[in-house]
Amino acid sequence: DNCSTTAASPCPLLPATAVVGGIVTAMDWSEDGVYDVCVEKMLTSMREVPSGEHYLTPTELCAYDDMATTMVVDAMLNFTTHKMNHRRRYIKTDERRAASQIMEDFAKNNDFVITLRKIFSMKSVRAFLAHQTDNKRAEFRDHLLRFLQMFSFKAGFTIEPCSRYSAEHNQGARLVVTRHWQKGDRIDRLCGVISELNAAEEAALLRKDQNDFSVMYSTRKQCAQLWLGPGAYINHDCRPSCKFVPNGRTASIQALRDLRPGDEITCFYGDHFFGDSNERCECCTCERLGRGAFSTSDENTSDTASGSSVEGDSSSAQPARVKYGLRDTDSRLNRPCWRSVIH
Repeated sequence: DNCSTTAASPCPLLPATAVVGGIVTAMDWSEDGVYDVCVEKMLTSMREVPSGEHYLTPTELCAYDDMATTMVVDAMLNFTTHKMNHRRRYIKTDERRAASQIMEDFAKNNDFVITLRKIFSMKSVRAFLAHQTDNKRAEFRDHLLRFLQMFSFKAGFTIEPCSRYSAEHNQGARLVVTRHWQKGDRIDRLCGVISELNAAEEAALLRKDQNDFSVMYSTRKQCAQLWLGPGAYINHDCRPSCKFVPNGRTASIQALRDLRPGDEITCFYGDHFFGDSNERCECCTCERLGRGAFSTSDENTSDTASGSSVEGDSSSAQPARVKYGLRDTDSRLNRPCWRSVIH
């Protein structure tokens, strides 16, 4: 048996009195000997590239993702990236330097086992795992592994700061490839993690314009889906370089054209993710074509000039459109325009 496949029960070396409904108490979990045995058990049973399955609830996925991004992404980029619970501090201030050193070492040696052992030794991580079952700790291990791939020699992509988007206050991140990929290739070590949301979970977990950046809508299942993991750092482009490909309860990424080192990995979020017809879109394609947030308004433009243009028109510039500001009403503010579509 191993931690990733055993039924939800604590480490067998724990005394029976420590088990309440399959949950390990914080006091027993903090005992060094028991903790070390369970960590080593997780490390010996791990796969460097986790499967496309997971069994996390939306609430668990939000918490695991926040902790993993804090330990891996924030430690390398030196600022706080998106969080589902933006008010919670996942590690103590005095541990931030230690997290950065762990990740700097991993970027040099790519030793997954040593890196995970160091992460699991941190006080904040130990406290985070204190009331988890073995299966859930293994799920957290796998989620960390998904993020560590960003800095793996074998991954073929990495993450870097991005100052393009005003919605992120010009401080965000983007994914770029580090080697050549051909059209049709799957970037297997890059994935997004999906968890379906019901109406109650949407109301409890999501806050408009705060953490609703990673919710998609499945037209096949007719439900909202939480989209986290490394794939959540893929930015939108109206002419994307890649697309999402379902893989169990995760999704991998497939190249839509040949990619060279330094090219950004982008996907299409949907026609109305950034307002009606993506009128607030700030992607590179919209900037190049003068569309979305980069379209110009000219109050003196005639009705004839404001007509729509045909894609592929040989004219050097698209006609300007007259844009009118609309009063914010409850129906407009609550419109689910932030949802994208997974087919």
